[in-house]
Amino acid sequence: MSDFGRRTWNREEYIGTNSKADGPQFTDAQLAALKVKYLNYDKLMQQTNQNVNQKNLVANVTSFKKGKQFGFYCDICDLTFKDTLQYVDHLNHKVHLLKYETLFGESLISDTRDNDDIPIEEFSNCYTQHIRDFIKEHSDRPQQQRNNARQKKIIDKKPVEEDDMSKMMGFGSFGTTKK
Repeated sequence: MSDFGRRTWNREEYIGTNSKADGPQFTDAQLAALKVKYLNYDKLMQQTNQNVNQKNLVANVTSFKKGKQFGFYCDICDLTFKDTLQYVDHLNHKVHLLKYETLFGESLISDTRDNDDIPIEEFSNCYTQHIRDFIKEHSDRPQQQRNNARQKKIIDKKPVEEDDMSKMMGFGSFGTTKK
């Protein structure tokens, strides 16, 4: 029988490959230090910009971002960036935030509001106020547009006075015969 067709998968081998972590392994002390490091953004930026004007001789500088090399290093993602712009973009990127969340079990952004803590009365009052504001904004607009259109028609229907020269010559205006 040939090997062509549907492949059978070894589930134990697949489970064994998932148990190996792709990223670096951290101890509890290292995790606590990383958490403190990445929670205080201002201190993190001061530490990264501390050695800005120093020159370091580094052998074997590659263009790959994976691993610890010359530049700005992210401990969580195991990536190195050559300048601060790339590093800051990485810190604000979704991949970094997701790795932080999976590593520590909490979100890096702490200003999210828990909607379960809002009283129902406050929510309903806020909701009805938003609806009232929306109705006020959108109910006045069509009426104003209709009034503007009526005023334009009234202005356009004013008779155009013919001057003496056009009466003498026998025509009212140049161009179209429509009125």
